[in-house]
Amino acid sequence: MDTILSRDQERRIRQKTKIYEKICEEYDQEIKLLKERTDYIAEFGYFLDLLTRPLRPSDLREKVGRPLIGLFCIQAPLELFYALGVHPVKLCSGSYSAQRLSASYLPVLMCPMLKSYIGSMELEDAALSGYDAVIVPTTCDWVVKMPEIVKETIGHLHYLELPHIKQNEKGQQRWLEEIYTLKQFLEQKTGNRLKRQNLVDSMNQFMNIWRLFQELIDLKRKQRIADIWFFSIANTFMLDDPERWAKNLEFVIKRLQAESLRPVNPYKIFLAGSPIIFPNLKMLHLIEQAGMTVCADDLCSSERIFPGATVYDDPSERGLLKALAERYHKACICPTFADNERRVNNILKITAEHSITGIIFHILKGCHPYDIESFTIEENLKAKGLKFLKIETDYVKEDGQNILTRLEAFKQTL
Repeated sequence: MDTILSRDQERRIRQKTKIYEKICEEYDQEIKLLKERTDYIAEFGYFLDLLTRPLRPSDLREKVGRPLIGLFCIQAPLELFYALGVHPVKLCSGSYSAQRLSASYLPVLMCPMLKSYIGSMELEDAALSGYDAVIVPTTCDWVVKMPEIVKETIGHLHYLELPHIKQNEKGQQRWLEEIYTLKQFLEQKTGNRLKRQNLVDSMNQFMNIWRLFQELIDLKRKQRIADIWFFSIANTFMLDDPERWAKNLEFVIKRLQAESLRPVNPYKIFLAGSPIIFPNLKMLHLIEQAGMTVCADDLCSSERIFPGATVYDDPSERGLLKALAERYHKACICPTFADNERRVNNILKITAEHSITGIIFHILKGCHPYDIESFTIEENLKAKGLKFLKIETDYVKEDGQNILTRLEAFKQTL
């Protein structure tokens, strides 16, 4: 039995080694493609360096010099983590190859992004146990059940119970209580008590980042930065010390603002739907290849990472936490919310302001909340005279030509 087990273990080690090499190839190929683009500038180099390899908790912990907290989704206020001396980082994966490590024990129609992330956890030093704690907001069913699937101990995790109705007082009060529970969890984990001044400093630090990011969004709206660069930069958020990251973002913005204006593509697109995670930039390459430009999006891996300014009248600790809770809950347009009219209104507002007539709705197979919501959004947007194309895809390359043909046909309708 021992011999059989040993052989099985050896086989598994060989498989992991081979798949890790494949994953690195995916990263290398995408980095190479980006560096060969004619619009590559030296200031992008810092961000590409952050994307050269899959995230290893031990490396990032050493780089930022703080305990590391893994996060699923984007509802937990980053400012709170920083005020308590820990570094939060979003957990996700865009690798096609990583899925192969988890395919045998996961549902076939599971969200490929999580399937890929669970596969990547089997690689050396990438498991959830490599983080000092992991925060799991109860957004979609796949995220909620993920710890059970990977047999992660509950003690290491903290669930943030997300009220799925956000526009009433009951939901908002419940969410504020959840933020207080998160604060207590982090205080216990770190041994630090939250100090009001630390929270103010942290909020100001992130406010500067949100301001810079808004400048980058403005450049994207004017097509002074290609969407593929925008997404690549957004994917590196919190993969380094935020001040260092913001400084390098400032260099990019200054360089782009100083450059001469480029011809503007009249085929402008709003990209909605499931997140796009590096190195899986397939949809962005195909949209560009079809002759269209993404000028705006509402993806939780891109523009929605950055919640914008937090406004508060009450400077007490409770007032600050309440303002953060509202900013990360009421303003969030995750499709898991029951009352989510804000999402359609947001698309209508941006498309009207920037003369965008086409919406491409990107859905990963198994990403049920986005798929369900796509029908309501399509109906509302078409009623306003906008063009709408839904593309369902997976973490595979084989459907690229078919998607490209559909995108080229869609362009003709704009």
